[in-house]
Amino acid sequence: MRIAIVSLTQKGLSGGGRKYIQHIVPLMQEDPQVSALKLFLPRRVMETQNLGLSGLEAWPESDPLLGHRRLKAGLREFTPDVVFIPTARWLNCGNVPTVVMVRNMEALAMPFFGNPVSERIRNLVLAYLAKTACRRASRIIAVSNFVSDFLTREWSLNPGKIGIVYHGVEPPPQKDLLSIPSVIERIDGRPFIFTAGSIRPYRAYEDVIRALAILRNGAHDYCLVIAGAVHRRMSFYKGKLNELAVELNIGSRIVWAGNLSPEEMSWSFYNCATFVMTSKVEACPNIALEAMSHGCQIVSTIQPPMPEFFAHSALYYQPEDPDDLARKIIQVVNATPMQREIWRSTALSRADHFNWANTARLTIQELKMAISASNVQRLGIN
Repeated sequence: MRIAIVSLTQKGLSGGGRKYIQHIVPLMQEDPQVSALKLFLPRRVMETQNLGLSGLEAWPESDPLLGHRRLKAGLREFTPDVVFIPTARWLNCGNVPTVVMVRNMEALAMPFFGNPVSERIRNLVLAYLAKTACRRASRIIAVSNFVSDFLTREWSLNPGKIGIVYHGVEPPPQKDLLSIPSVIERIDGRPFIFTAGSIRPYRAYEDVIRALAILRNGAHDYCLVIAGAVHRRMSFYKGKLNELAVELNIGSRIVWAGNLSPEEMSWSFYNCATFVMTSKVEACPNIALEAMSHGCQIVSTIQPPMPEFFAHSALYYQPEDPDDLARKIIQVVNATPMQREIWRSTALSRADHFNWANTARLTIQELKMAISASNVQRLGIN
């Protein structure tokens, strides 16, 4: 089987997208069912991001304005049996079956929530592109049952056209390689609650900030560390969160850690009192998988798809109920050593369900199904 993976991105790979490509490509190249695999991506991405992969081919930045002429020429020369686009974007590849993957749900399920007008418009465009790609593709990979259910319920897509393939999670770095983030040093060793993810309204960080105020009023001496990038379009949201913290008189207890290295993230997972997941919508939350792989004591919103991933490895609170969240945090931090060890083991065991080898194997299976369906259609077999 000859596989072309096409990265239809202009602004570079996100952290999750880069991690996905770096893990999935080598594993698929090693599979005996794959005779050839080539990754097509924008030249700027290939030149600025050292992916450490073989089988790369770049297309120029001007190519989308020309209908991806160079990209399509490269595909014709490669003669793939199937084209896999790991984003919900459409590319007309003629008679070659095309598989797209849906792994970003904010624009699809919550395009307006807390966003400025410009971001709402952007999300509507992204949702339109995703819907078009899903309708035209030979097959769709959903990264969770939650995503699959949305596609069939909201977009009326044929469930038989959708396959579910979870992402994997890599083992944590060795503990002797870990480093404490410099921004955390200023809390002087006090216990801290940890949460992470890009700073966007759908992450609902208000929940944990309000819960921190409740804990403080109850004489619980905790800080809150929030790791994640703040895009310039989201600076207003961080400003609102800061205003809320000042209003609740806990501004000095919050550490905005920004982007952390893998070693710093790992240190934070291992050393936090509890990891809190507040997000209102996710597809396959990489942060959740990483928290479990470190054996964190986890408190999560019960909002789907979080229970699909955490299962019994987390305590759950009702979204927008900081009192409930505060109670669950207290339950975690007051747990006995035996109970904490049970939670740790449960999280580690649950994380084992998500590995990149399975992701690669099931992805290849979905690509083969797309090829088979295309052959059946061409032959007119019912």
